[in-house]
Amino acid sequence: MLVLYFDYASPASAVAVLRLQALADEGVPVGFAGIDVLGLDAALPVTLDQLEELERWAPRARELGLDMRRPPVRPATLGAHLVGALAVDHDLGAAWRFAALEAYWSRGVDLGDHRRLLEVAVAAGLPRDLVAQRLADRARHAELRRAMTAERGRGVGGVPVLEAHGTFVPADLGDEDLRGLAAL
Repeated sequence: MLVLYFDYASPASAVAVLRLQALADEGVPVGFAGIDVLGLDAALPVTLDQLEELERWAPRARELGLDMRRPPVRPATLGAHLVGALAVDHDLGAAWRFAALEAYWSRGVDLGDHRRLLEVAVAAGLPRDLVAQRLADRARHAELRRAMTAERGRGVGGVPVLEAHGTFVPADLGDEDLRGLAAL
């Protein structure tokens, strides 16, 4: 199985999510593991590295169906990853990932704003009450933060990172190489 570690605010991650979701839709075993790269509880101004990545990856994202524009902020994404876990539990992981990416990159939605996250989640098909509960659950926030810290300890720092059978490999490998790795 392939596991993609990604963050919503990373242009390279957005492209990797779209590419690997297409493979998952073909039946390739792919898992998605969100990681809040900044690890902060506040939004930051858009960073130069994020803008450079945006310039590099926006054309490929457009080919894959995502129009990427300059976002207004670099958000704290822990809440978005909490909603992502809930979405997976409701068989809406793919719908949520695309909805969150589209909201942030195409419409400039601050994914760190829980009110806006709730709107995006409901539009993706998630139950409003469950999303609100998940976003308000401080214990789940702490649990996910600890899990992300553990992943950093294993070597997941920047994103996207792809894990294939316990080994980290570049996430921008070609589709045939990714299919081959998944088949091992």
